[in-house]
Amino acid sequence: MATAAEKKKAYEEWKERCRQVQAITDTSLLKSETPAERDMRIKRLLNNYAAFCEYYFPHFLQLRDKTTGEVIRTIHNAPFHNEAARKVRNTPDLKAVFMWPRGHAKSTHLDVFTPLWLMFQPKRLINFMVVVGKSEDNADRLLGDIQAELEYNQRLIADFGQQKNDGGWQEGEFKTKSGVKFLACGRGQSPRGLRDRESRPDYIVIDDLDDDELCRNDKRVHDLTDWVKEALFGALDVGRGRFIMVGNLISKNSVLYNLSRTKGVFLSKIVAVDRNGEPAWKEKWTKEEAQAYRDFVGYRAWEKEMMHNPVVDGTIFRAEWIRYKRLPKLEKYDMLVCYTDPSFKSTTSNDYKASRLWGKIGSELHLI
Repeated sequence: MATAAEKKKAYEEWKERCRQVQAITDTSLLKSETPAERDMRIKRLLNNYAAFCEYYFPHFLQLRDKTTGEVIRTIHNAPFHNEAARKVRNTPDLKAVFMWPRGHAKSTHLDVFTPLWLMFQPKRLINFMVVVGKSEDNADRLLGDIQAELEYNQRLIADFGQQKNDGGWQEGEFKTKSGVKFLACGRGQSPRGLRDRESRPDYIVIDDLDDDELCRNDKRVHDLTDWVKEALFGALDVGRGRFIMVGNLISKNSVLYNLSRTKGVFLSKIVAVDRNGEPAWKEKWTKEEAQAYRDFVGYRAWEKEMMHNPVVDGTIFRAEWIRYKRLPKLEKYDMLVCYTDPSFKSTTSNDYKASRLWGKIGSELHLI
């Protein structure tokens, strides 16, 4: 639980964020429109997710000079962002995991852009959203991002009207003038009986629930997976609604991994680069930037955070020590040894079955 000082600091940071949102979305510099032109523009934006994001959220997608404030360039959505939004919009009863790398806007899209896109559709597609974080404080801050947009984004206000009504993110819930409710919930808290009069949640997003400490404890992961599938999923109206989890695969002993392998769950799995090193989000960063990032963080962190390949680093042999060369003929070796580990138990905590042939030439050891 955050201290009073931490809460005060978080609120001051939120107010500064609101000032930035209000300034950057100022509508005074936009070209004037007739009512018919305005209606046509709004209709186009609500049909085009990429255009919706770029028009209403320039503060997320524009890189600006820190001194002058001038726009340097706009970072466009990647195709997988737009595909995900369309999937969410077109699937009223959705169970999905969006397994995307770090820095690929998981929270931005599934916690902010997409729910607001659904909210402002001609026929509203979201009425009660629940944001679930690692802690209640974390979930509250995620809720604050949505409230900042609804109350201070001048472009949203100009097109859809004032949204401010009751409550606030620091209290863990608020409601808009149009009647849409937003609520925060921490990991493991009881969500049973969540309702707003006759309405139950119809959009639940679970954001980065796993962490390294949790994933080292099998029982905690098992219990939390049960909580997600039973208590949290049960908060929907008998499964009706959009039930979404976002994160990157930091361990195969994780809630994200367990949910992604559950029958009936749609999985969007994006890796940072393809086999040729080309970025999945080439609209944001280059092949050279991705390689430089990989070189700095190292093989293990890159695979874990960016490629959904959580490598357990050995205490004797490390990945960066291994080198590759052309295989000599077997007759050239001084010694050949085959080592087999049968791995008798078939549980997730045991090693894989393995058989390895090693060769020795002088001081070199070769895994043949």
